[in-house]
Amino acid sequence: MDGIIGVIAAISLIGWIATRYSIWCLPLIVSVAILAEDECYPLSYFPMYSDPDERENFLYVATFETDPARHQPLPIHNFTGLSAPKVKKMEDKYREDYAKKLKKKDKELTVKDIATVGSQLLDEFRAIAAGKQKTLPDHLALVEVWIEADDDGGWTETATILAAQSAPGQALPPISTTPVQ
Repeated sequence: MDGIIGVIAAISLIGWIATRYSIWCLPLIVSVAILAEDECYPLSYFPMYSDPDERENFLYVATFETDPARHQPLPIHNFTGLSAPKVKKMEDKYREDYAKKLKKKDKELTVKDIATVGSQLLDEFRAIAAGKQKTLPDHLALVEVWIEADDDGGWTETATILAAQSAPGQALPPISTTPVQ
């Protein structure tokens, strides 16, 4: 890669000397900067993308009519201004704080504990939306999706409902701890 950048730098230098046009300075300066940094962007090898984790998760907020397992993703950003990565960060922080309160590690929390954290988070989303003069739907669910590498070289997604809230005064159906299909 350094060879290619070096050739570009040499051609740019020769072109600049031969023609005296300043346009030849740009590739020369960029090539020298890339060689000095030893990054070769955008042609470099990015180790952060070369070996992804075999397991990763993301969260989203969903709405449902009567059964949380039959949910529809909700564009939470339109109601609260929060992005999906921010939702995950908030859930991680709430889970960590709740675990500290119970004097546990966040990996030791039970399904019920996680549902409590999720419910607190959904309450927070309702408060944020209310602050923006917007109203979230009555039925909300916090859904976690795990993306995992399978043995065939592909990926599988497994969605699990962490918490669900129903409209005030309405009974919430029991939440299954099994993944949603």
